[in-house]
Amino acid sequence: MKIQFERNHLRRLAAFLAAVTAFVVLAPAGFATDKPDLSSFPERNVILSTGDAPTVSVNGLEKNADERAYPASITKVLTGLVALEQGNMEDLVTISAHDVDLASANTKIGVKEGEVYKLGDLMYGMLLPSGNDAARAVAEQVGGSEEGFAALMNEKAQALGMTNSHFTNASGLHDDGMYTTARDLAILGAAAAQNEALCKILTTPNYTLQEQTKGRSVSVRNIDRLVNEPRPGEYEKVSALYPWCVGGKTGSTNAAGRTYMAMARYSGVTLVCVLLGDKVPTSGTKGTKYDKIIANRFLEAKNLFEYGYSYLFPLVNVRTLKDEGLPVAFEGAVQKGEETLSVPTMVEDVDAVVSMYLPARQALLEKDRIRAQISQPEVTVPIAAGAPAGEVSYFYEDRLLFTLPLVFQYGLEPDPTPSPAPILQVEKRPLPSPGETEVPVQEIQTEPETAAPPSIQLLWYVLLPLLLVSAVFVLCLMKRRKR
Repeated sequence: MKIQFERNHLRRLAAFLAAVTAFVVLAPAGFATDKPDLSSFPERNVILSTGDAPTVSVNGLEKNADERAYPASITKVLTGLVALEQGNMEDLVTISAHDVDLASANTKIGVKEGEVYKLGDLMYGMLLPSGNDAARAVAEQVGGSEEGFAALMNEKAQALGMTNSHFTNASGLHDDGMYTTARDLAILGAAAAQNEALCKILTTPNYTLQEQTKGRSVSVRNIDRLVNEPRPGEYEKVSALYPWCVGGKTGSTNAAGRTYMAMARYSGVTLVCVLLGDKVPTSGTKGTKYDKIIANRFLEAKNLFEYGYSYLFPLVNVRTLKDEGLPVAFEGAVQKGEETLSVPTMVEDVDAVVSMYLPARQALLEKDRIRAQISQPEVTVPIAAGAPAGEVSYFYEDRLLFTLPLVFQYGLEPDPTPSPAPILQVEKRPLPSPGETEVPVQEIQTEPETAAPPSIQLLWYVLLPLLLVSAVFVLCLMKRRKR
């Protein structure tokens, strides 16, 4: 094996490009570098917290978080949570007169008294378009009555730790005796984010309810703009899609103003955003101007999420993490025939920029809390130094932090092929016929007899007669001189 660590200009350029790529790919969704100024938010009560510690704001992002306020239709998240835990989604629910006894200004999906729907269908009707008629039907089915269901809601709220909240109905319609706080709703959002069934409903863009007796269908649409685009209209509307959102719920009453709670999850970390009490007037506004006012809460939530993840996952150089204890060298497996060899590997570019969960950065000194998991395809010789060797994923407890490519530190060549041994030629003779004397096989000669080249033989045949003639000529001359 031979160590090869030459770095030319092309390799430096490749490392730079890899760092840029890692910066773009591995960083969280948004790069909101400036901390949001909550004093500029029209909402009176605001908080951004994590799912792990919902009562603690992220970097102090909270405003009047413990002041009592009205939740409006955010209440339906608690209704959904209780119904999923205590109800059967396949149960058939008959719509009562109380369910549809709502003022024309109240949001409803249009179910009719006497119709029958599955409880699971009514959950979609309650949470996607915020149907109050569907919420009442869900409450009556699970709690026997809306009052009975409200008791279940308060029990659940107390169990979650929502000590400054009280609920009197399942829909969120205004009642002076129903209140909560932004911090308590952050606790509710953290619990909701852990319920997969609830998050599935909250992130569904569109759904169709099926009436069970006459077959009438009711189509509903999700009005949460972090998970669905607004319905097209004659004027431009605000789009606020956020890929990491796992659910949210809007609300609006005259007393509560516009409210919104949303949950997001990135790299295993949940954020909860609560916005209460936006009372910017819309009277006299139409079209795009009106839409911007009612949709402002979605943009604010998206901005808070982007800042929160940028704060919790600060960008950092891998070389810096290496100096702090992050392992960047590992052993790789290479097949050489039937043998498996161990060849050192390393992170391809220690100058790559990644985003690392802040608590994990602080826990680097606790080596048992950061683990590396190697993923390597089958590799056979030959390999070159710097050849791809799979990838390494870093985890903080059970949270995936980031993944980096690995390369082999050494090259490895196959064993040289030995030269073939000389093959001895053996003269083959036919076997003798019966009665014949067997001719002995001549001894094998490894070195053939040396024979004079044909050119020398020809020269000898020419010179020999000339020499004889010359000798006779010389003898004749000598005899004449004697005479």
